Amino acid sequence: MIATACPASSPTEALTYTALDTFRNCPRKYRLRYVEGLRPRDRVETLAFGSVIHGALELWHSLPASDGNRLFKVQDYLDFRFGRRAADPVEKRQWHVAQAMMTGYAGRYAAEEFEVVALEKKFKAEVRNPETGRSSQTFHMEGKCDGIVRVGGELYLLEHKTASTLDGNYLDKLWTDTQIALYSYYLRQAGFPIVGVLYNVLLKSRLEQRQGESEEEYCSRSAALAARNKSGKSSAKRQEPETDEEYAARLAGWYGRPEAFHRERIYLSEDRLAMLQEEVWEVTQQYLDARRRGKWLLNTSSCFSFQRPCEYLPYCRSNFSEIVRGNLFDLVPPHEELSESAAPAEAGAAF
Repeated sequence: MIATACPASSPTEALTYTALDTFRNCPRKYRLRYVEGLRPRDRVETLAFGSVIHGALELWHSLPASDGNRLFKVQDYLDFRFGRRAADPVEKRQWHVAQAMMTGYAGRYAAEEFEVVALEKKFKAEVRNPETGRSSQTFHMEGKCDGIVRVGGELYLLEHKTASTLDGNYLDKLWTDTQIALYSYYLRQAGFPIVGVLYNVLLKSRLEQRQGESEEEYCSRSAALAARNKSGKSSAKRQEPETDEEYAARLAGWYGRPEAFHRERIYLSEDRLAMLQEEVWEVTQQYLDARRRGKWLLNTSSCFSFQRPCEYLPYCRSNFSEIVRGNLFDLVPPHEELSESAAPAEAGAAF
């Protein structure tokens, strides 16, 4: 059954992919974030970097190709977003990588293969029972995609990804991207006949700025070299720290390689979109049951993923201590990804 546009005055609750996925993986985490409104104060570094790059790409694709200052505007945006780089070594490295990444991206895709139809496109639609066609009395679906582009007369979702590695496993995993299939399904109902997804993958360089040697390290290395030399002497020179200019040049070379960027196009089948509608409905029914019975199960299998702990693990492990709650979390309304933001060039807002 085709979902229809949801009236702006709908009294139902917003359901996003993030909330849907959170409940499916761990109902207790869903309760903490979307019912109690708890959000960790410290964001994961990789998520923060990805957010900045999303904002830079949004700005880049919103500016006409004829704009001679296009790249400079993106660089200014990055300067703004990494405003503490002079005092924060982590932010300084992220700024270097982001600047090199976007400069390399501008060179690689100076002439685009697609036409931009919409950027940061939001949608709002009904969630329907796939068997009866009746709409949910509790939820409606909302979301926001990176962009919609036209390639060869067909419409695709444009999805930006920053990745540390790019191999066959990563590309195969793109097929399992439920979020994008869900967005495609509901954007079709909004009048955009999406046929697939164009993944825009930018690799994050692991190059580190060389810090040079301490006096002790230099003496130790020099002595070791002298011991292996017949003359008993060493001509080793102390390794000096790499300057910002030298580091930027190395990063520029890294992002000048073809493999630093990748585009992958995936078509979406009708069967998969129909299956997705059923999954969304079933998850909403499981949520209603959990809310009615007050049973929000803790899925310990989700306490660690991507080699890092869940951000709510300290709170759960403390048996929900008020002290831990007050020290590590803020009260923030859910669905931040749907909030309106100022133009990136003006306020440094992220996606």
